Amino acid sequence: MTSNRADRLLLIGFLAPAFILLAIFYIFPALWAIRISFTDLALTGPKALNYSFVGLKEYQRLFNNPDFYGALGRTAIYTIGTCVGQFVIGLTAALLLSRKRLFGQTLLMSVIILPLVVPSLIQALLWQNMLASGEFGTLNRIISLIGIAPVEWVRDYPMQSVILVNFWNNSGFAMILFLAGLENIPAELIESAQIDGANGFQVLRFIKLPLIRYVILLWLLLNTLGCLNTFDLVYALTRGGPGSDTTIMGIFMYNQGFRYFELGLGSATAVVLLVISFIIAVIYVRLMRVEV
Repeated sequence: MTSNRADRLLLIGFLAPAFILLAIFYIFPALWAIRISFTDLALTGPKALNYSFVGLKEYQRLFNNPDFYGALGRTAIYTIGTCVGQFVIGLTAALLLSRKRLFGQTLLMSVIILPLVVPSLIQALLWQNMLASGEFGTLNRIISLIGIAPVEWVRDYPMQSVILVNFWNNSGFAMILFLAGLENIPAELIESAQIDGANGFQVLRFIKLPLIRYVILLWLLLNTLGCLNTFDLVYALTRGGPGSDTTIMGIFMYNQGFRYFELGLGSATAVVLLVISFIIAVIYVRLMRVEV
């Protein structure tokens, strides 16, 4: 009895610091945002000190704002495009690295994992140089070697450029998870399939992908929530422009609260995004529980 109580106290002692940090930086700000979303609090002006409870007025304003739906649509495009690209790159790299003999295996892993340790703001600065207009951009210099004229990447292909940057940014995380899943597949299953005449594509489709299904769903859950809440990389790269072509939900929310100084409206946007994220998380978790 004493031993069990000591074990529980030890467990609480280890979990308490993490829970305190979680409460300070996630739970309390979320509760504060929910409260503020029902007020007309502003960052400056008379409403900064004398704000009042307005009920669902800020939500009504939000849902009557066409810019909100535009930002929501661009966020969906950004999320889907990012997930598809990172899945293809991450799975391809994981399949290559899962082979026992591959020339340059260590170099390939280093190249894909390296962006994970580079801060988002530094990544944005690097890609601003890569995607710079005219002959000064690194990417334009590369394509000029094969006779292609310089391209205004951020102006002509803003969303595609942002998604491309995120390919490079987070494909390493997908590769790590997929590689871990592939390494846990029993070699006997693959060998039996090959003996029965299955080719590489059939082994991938009917054995490898079904067996790492839960790993894929876990990655999709984490990556989708990350994309829905993206702010720093896109803002540092394009500021949401040109125009509003890359104004995703994170930037739209920031603009409402800190550019137009309407903290109530910005908090309402944050709460809506929180609800959307929660619904998507529940869907993924239910899919992970479904037996196939």
